[in-house]
Amino acid sequence: MDKKTEFKEQKKGSRSAIILAGGRGRRMGMVEKALLEFEGKTILERLIENLFRVVDEVILSVRDNSQKEKLVPVREKFPDREIRFCFDTLEDAGPLEGIRAGLLESRSECSFVCAGDMPFVNSEVVDLLFVKASGHDAAIPRWNDKMFEPLHAVYSIKMLPEIEKAFEKGKHSVLAPVFQMKDVVFVEVSEIRELDPELRTFVNINTVEDLESMIGSAVEKTKL
Repeated sequence: MDKKTEFKEQKKGSRSAIILAGGRGRRMGMVEKALLEFEGKTILERLIENLFRVVDEVILSVRDNSQKEKLVPVREKFPDREIRFCFDTLEDAGPLEGIRAGLLESRSECSFVCAGDMPFVNSEVVDLLFVKASGHDAAIPRWNDKMFEPLHAVYSIKMLPEIEKAFEKGKHSVLAPVFQMKDVVFVEVSEIRELDPELRTFVNINTVEDLESMIGSAVEKTKL
């Protein structure tokens, strides 16, 4: 990549969250999934509210200015909060490029990273991941030896040079740089379940059916 990784001065003890909103929503008819409404609020609005319970700033990682303009109205609902945008500079590199752009923009040593279609991210789980990541390169939820949640994890700025190396090798998987870092903490899902018994924090919306199912479940709960 042409642009070299540059580390900016980090605010000691601060926490950032990077929301990967750059997906094209192909399975949802090319709609902006983050702007889908559920119980009167967009998915993105719900996500930002949850994250600001435990972070100091939120970075919205988007494709381009056109997408940014679509998301600005959500940002304006949080006038007293630090919300900034960052942009992909490498086309079609997937979420790893969004993470790279977000980490470059982040003012914190560690940042929580999640997809923009996750309406139930649990702030207590996010807090746990920050605590686990303290003094380490990353903290990532793990189901077993082969299944992880790399898009619901905390990464330090130490991930940046490993992302650059991955891109140079033509690798775009989020786990490619993760497995090159020296000090990654894996957090067992069983521990996360103690804070979030149904593990709703990992739920994401990929299809219209997912959204309809989520709304249906909410309706059923109101009847109980």
